[in-house]
Amino acid sequence: MITTRDLLTRLRRRPFEGFRVHLTDGRYFDILYPELNMVGTTWFSIGVPEPGKPDPFAEHFVDVDLSMICKLESLTAPVATGT
Repeated sequence: MITTRDLLTRLRRRPFEGFRVHLTDGRYFDILYPELNMVGTTWFSIGVPEPGKPDPFAEHFVDVDLSMICKLESLTAPVATGT
């Protein structure tokens, strides 16, 4: 099971390396901007960025229970962030 520590470690890594969150229902989300996401004790709020915008603003959020996360997968290249 993926833990809050697993997610926080990935989100705080510098330089930030994007990663993909795979859910048990088959959906997945690419995490490209750490500042758009929030980790709770039992949930992960994923900020989905507005397509085609130069600055990372969330268009909407998807809240998932940590038990729904089955895998974290590194994306190949480090992602530059504004932080």
